[in-house]
Amino acid sequence: MPATPLNATTNKTSDSSTAAPSISVGGQWIVDASGCDPKTLQSLATIQAICQDVIASLGLKVVGEPQSHVFGPPHGVTALYLLSESHLAVHTYPEHGVATFNLVCCRETAVWDWQTQLQSRLNATNVRVRHLRRGAWETNEASDTHCCNASSAHIPEAIIEVDE
Repeated sequence: MPATPLNATTNKTSDSSTAAPSISVGGQWIVDASGCDPKTLQSLATIQAICQDVIASLGLKVVGEPQSHVFGPPHGVTALYLLSESHLAVHTYPEHGVATFNLVCCRETAVWDWQTQLQSRLNATNVRVRHLRRGAWETNEASDTHCCNASSAHIPEAIIEVDE
């Protein structure tokens, strides 16, 4: 099966907003895998192997030593890789059959087959990948600001774009 883009998902969600940032600083991929094998989610070696494959496949560079913590049964593991391009974080929840991955990368063209890999390696029944463009938007539209009260009058609204 050919690799699918990092923004491929089994649960397609879209947002009507198609604006690109005026200053792009990369992207963020939020990956949720559910229906996973609980024992696999407790294996630090398995999670580290997945992370190392993501990093190697995308040509990313680890800075320093990866950090991880095993919470012990029935709980899972957390792993964090500081990258020269940003970071990769993973949290597993065996008690719920869930693994979450968060890759922030200054390169928008990153591609990794999350769906196939996580279905195969974690026995995930569902993999959802969301991609957010990161950067600065310049707009004069009134809908791009949200005022809840006087103290938040200058806080910009979060703009979330979900690619299909």
